[in-house]
Parts: sequence; structure tokens; C-alpha cells
Amino acid sequence: MKVLSLGLVFLAGLFCLSNALVPARSMTLDTQASAKAALLALHQAARRAHLNRDVDFIVAGMGTEFTTVHEGKVKVMSHNDVRKQFTEYFRGAEFSAWDDLESPIIQVSPDGRMGWMIVRVRIAYTKTDAGDAKTKEDTVMAWISVYEKRDGKWLLIANVSTSEP
Repeated sequence: MKVLSLGLVFLAGLFCLSNALVPARSMTLDTQASAKAALLALHQAARRAHLNRDVDFIVAGMGTEFTTVHEGKVKVMSHNDVRKQFTEYFRGAEFSAWDDLESPIIQVSPDGRMGWMIVRVRIAYTKTDAGDAKTKEDTVMAWISVYEKRDGKWLLIANVSTSEP
């Protein structure tokens, strides 16, 4: 009886292992291209959102939790945290540039549920503070954004960024 039980456990283990080794369903080339185009469209829409200071668009495109890595710190942010950060960032800002310096590099996982994009962007804006003092910012940033497809919609779930010195 003990040998039969061990044999059944062994067979069950092999069955589970064989299912784990079966590759996930891969996307067709058309579906892959379509997913990359959708992510590129999100990047272009993010540009418009910055130029128009559209906090609502930015928050709506994020997962319920957003992880950011910047200046040596890792932060997990809620929608409310992101809303506060972008509201302050956009307050008094007039963008003159938010432009790709290179074509974005976009990849999508074989099962189509995850994607990432690496971009290099020049960002220039003038910020007017409460006392009407103006400061100009002009910088080059690069980042990787990580997306997850949930209920048919791509959501930004993480971002790691760096700036040129």
C-alpha cells in the first residue's frame, strides 16, 4: 500500500511538473505588434497629458499601486499619492518640451500580459511659484516603465528613472 501511495504521489508530481513546463500561449506577430502599438500610444498620450497638465489622465492609467525608483529610493504609491505628486509638479508649470530623443524601446511578454518601455526624453518647462517668481527647467531623463494588462487595459505599475547630470 505504501509503494502504491508513493507511486501515486510521484505520478501526481510528474503531472504537475509537466504542466509547469508547458510554455504559456505565445502571441501572434500581429497581436505582439498591436500590443506594442498600444503601449506606444500610451506614451504619446502621456506626453499630451504633461503638456496639458492632465493629472486625471495620468492617475487613470496606473495600477492601484504604483512603484517608483528614483534618486536611490523605492516608493510604493497609491492613486492618491500619485495625484498629489503630479498636482504639485504641474502647479504653475508651462511645458515647452516633452519630446523623445530616441525611439522608445518596447517589449511585450509572450503571453501578452506584461510590457515594458524604455524612453529617453527631453523635458523643458517654466514654473511660476505663488510669488510669481519663474524658474526654468530643462533636463534629459531616461526611464523604464512597466505595464500590466488587466481586464484588457494596459496599466502602468512601475517606473525606474534617471536624469542626466
